[in-house]
Amino acid sequence: MGRITPEGRFPVADLIAEAQRELDLRRQYYWRRVRAGRMRQDDADRRIALMEAIVKRLTVTAAL
Repeated sequence: MGRITPEGRFPVADLIAEAQRELDLRRQYYWRRVRAGRMRQDDADRRIALMEAIVKRLTVTAAL
């Protein structure tokens, strides 16, 4: 996998902001699905954790 560089089409700060927005949306959406019985809590937790990892990875990469 190639290294993420700020020379790409979108600035890394914009990628981080969008990933954070997606994370916030997932927390709301998955919570409703779990409550309605349409999603298991462990699946929601895993998917949220994956998006949290993406935000963290982008943030660390941007600091390099």
